[in-house]
Amino acid sequence: MYGGLQMIKVAICDDDIKVQFAMEEFLQRILGEYGIEAEIECFDRGDKLCREYWKGKYDLIFLDIQYEGKNGVETGRYIRETAGDEMVQIAYISGNTHYAMDLFEYRPINFLVKPVSEADVKKVLDKYLVISSQKMDNFQYKTGSDICQVALSEIKYFSSRARKITLHGKEWEAEFYGSLDSVYSRVKGKQFLYVHKSFIVNYQYIRKMEYEQVILYDGVVIPVSQSRRSAIRKQFMDIKKGELY
Repeated sequence: MYGGLQMIKVAICDDDIKVQFAMEEFLQRILGEYGIEAEIECFDRGDKLCREYWKGKYDLIFLDIQYEGKNGVETGRYIRETAGDEMVQIAYISGNTHYAMDLFEYRPINFLVKPVSEADVKKVLDKYLVISSQKMDNFQYKTGSDICQVALSEIKYFSSRARKITLHGKEWEAEFYGSLDSVYSRVKGKQFLYVHKSFIVNYQYIRKMEYEQVILYDGVVIPVSQSRRSAIRKQFMDIKKGELY
């Protein structure tokens, strides 16, 4: 089930120990039903989570927003910008709904309003498991006589020039022959945006969507074709709303 996922590492950050216990109990019960083991760590302050973050490399974080010291918004910013972790999924928790829109840029998987129920936690876990199974998908391509494959989550974007496609990975590039239409037919529905006749971009690496271009987290700027702008913006917002709700 869930693409062979067997274990996940989860952090719970909330200054209320009763909430910590309840969340941990929910997680253990739900994941036990799914046959998935979990390593769960609890924190009562955001700055403690940040200090331990480099040791942890969590898969999923339930992050309260309001407490003393580094609050949840600042902690989320630290994880995304300072630690540079775009892959960990963050579910924010708060008693106030007005925070929800402020958190869009940190790409939360969900926003939970206290008191959090077991059904709320299950909804987050189900979405996380779907996303995780997608990350296990591979893209296959041929260079010379060699057949290579790479996880979709490792691909920032594809670019094309003439008949040559360049696959831009997180820290490397690869080239192969083909068409972007063919590439898109294999990544369609997996959060890739066909923004220009020469570019296909992985939504997970987009920091900002502008009218004429998208800006990636590493500063790369990619144009958006005039004829595709409305459709691409709608697709981008649909994915973003799906993450939050």
